This record gives sequence, structure tokens and C-alpha cells, in this order.
Amino acid sequence: MQTPVFLDHLPDASSVSGRKSERYRHIRNKALIELLMDEDVAWVERDCPACGAPATESQTFGQVFMPFQRCSGCNTIYARRVPDQPVLDRLRAAHPAARSEGATEDEDSQAREFEFISILNWISLSDGRGDRRLRKVLDYRYSSHAPDWEAAVGRLSQSRSWQFLPLDADAAGADFADLAAALKADAPDVVLIQAEMDRVAHPEKLLATIKANAPKGTLVFIASSCADGLEYELLGAGSPSFIPLDRLAVFSISGLRSMAERLGYTVREVSTPGRRDAVILDQHFRQAANTNVPFWSGFFRDADRNRLYDLQILLQRSLRSGLLRFVIQT
Repeated sequence: MQTPVFLDHLPDASSVSGRKSERYRHIRNKALIELLMDEDVAWVERDCPACGAPATESQTFGQVFMPFQRCSGCNTIYARRVPDQPVLDRLRAAHPAARSEGATEDEDSQAREFEFISILNWISLSDGRGDRRLRKVLDYRYSSHAPDWEAAVGRLSQSRSWQFLPLDADAAGADFADLAAALKADAPDVVLIQAEMDRVAHPEKLLATIKANAPKGTLVFIASSCADGLEYELLGAGSPSFIPLDRLAVFSISGLRSMAERLGYTVREVSTPGRRDAVILDQHFRQAANTNVPFWSGFFRDADRNRLYDLQILLQRSLRSGLLRFVIQT
């Protein structure tokens, strides 16, 4: 199993505190409140979606609009109750993603190109290790909430074919019927699940659908938030990354591994190559003047860019960054 680590430079603090993130948070929280007030929506109680440990044995993580638990067994963070998947899909379809407020089209395009190059490099690391070339990629839903994503892929994908399966609230259904059909029809080498495991009501069903319909040996690349990250450990539900409707489940490494292996997958790679943890925490502790957390308050009060860079590298190497990446094989 490989655990690649990389960090070119620390992002600017504006990438954390920009207007887009604040406005997006308000939009998603408003949508959640409307969902909670809808008497026609049925909610399903659930245990830990990762390892299956009973919710009664978990710790309370937060009460942000609705109860969230932190699993005592695997450390995964999850909403105690969720609506059916079609309800979530219709809600997302009604609030399409938008470009960054104030950003030009070129700036958004450059941001997507950087993101795509990172993903392309990630796939390239796995290419050639197995007995099949990774030429056909099925991109599940990411283009639905990442403007300019398809344009960036078109410019940079080179020899790989890239099929998009955008969000279709009418076709997906509770059992991911559109995904099952696409897998049977196209037999991809790679299924990319970028920022989607956090948002679905029953993530185990998503992975089970891929396992049941993809060719044997297909690689599934999963990028998600990481419950083991230092940001969640220190800030809890107060983390700026915690938007409840987008974080119905925040998997720990052991939790996602447990789910994948229970479904019959082989785990090929685990990494946490996040770039923003140190900047987010630095900003928090500098603004929270009255906060006194042993060690960390003093660390960030005296930290310069070099120290933050070293911290981010340490978090990547120790699998404690806020971004989780898994490569699993059917």
C-alpha cells in the first residue's frame, strides 16, 4: 500500500475565509432548515455508516441543526438521521453550484486546472502498478457541483477518456440506478468519487453499487473529508469545513477501510494530502484571542510560514490532514 505525500506551497488565507465559502455555507444551511421543516420528508435513523457501531455507543459531536455523532469505534463523524437519497438529490439539483463571488472566469478556470492536475497525478501514480491500463474514467457527479470542471478536463485529460455522470435527481433513485447502468454500459477502468461520500445518505450503498456492477479489478478513487484530521480534532463542529448538509458523514481512515473491506474491496492506497489544515488552524487561533488550548495556542501565535509548512507536511505524513484519499479495487 502506497501513501504518497506532496505539498508545493501553502494556500493563501483568503482561500479559507473568502466570500464564496461564507455565502455557500449560508445557502446550504438555509436549505437544511427548509428540509427539517418539511413535514413530508421521512428521516431514517442510522448507526455508524462506516463500521456499523451502534449510535448509542457513540459520542456527541455537535448539535448543528441536527444531531451528529462521533463513532467511539472508528472515529467517523456522522449525522444520526438522514432523509432518503432522492430527497437529497432533488435539494442539490435545486441549488446548482456557482462560481466564486468576484472571481473572473479565468481565475475559476485556473483553480479547476490546478485541481484536475492534482487528480490526474494521483491516478497516474496508480497507472502501471496493475495489469490493466487506466484509460477510461467515470467521473461520478463531481461536475455537478464544480463549475468549469468539464472544461478543465477537456483541456488536460490527454490520452484518458473521461465520462461524466452528473447529478440527475430523476434517474439516480435510492439505489443509484444511473450509476449501475453507466458501469454496465461503459466498463470503466477508474471510478472517481470526488467529494461525494460525505453527501450521500447511505454511502455503503454507493460503494456496493460499484462493486456489483463494475468489472473486477476496477479502481475506485475516493476523495473525502477526514475525521482524523487535526482540524476536526481541535475545532470539532466549529470547523469552517463542517457544513452539515455537505458532511452527513465524515469518514475516518479506519472507518472507510472497514466499510471497503466489508464490501469485498481491496484497499490499495491511503493518503491525506490536504493543503489547508495549517492555514485554517492558524487563522482560527489568531482570531480567537481568548482561546487557550494547551500547546496549540502558543504554537500558532508564534508560527511563521515555514513552521506552518512543516506542520502541513507532518499532517500529510502522519495521515492527519483534513482531506482523505483512498484507492480501492473491486
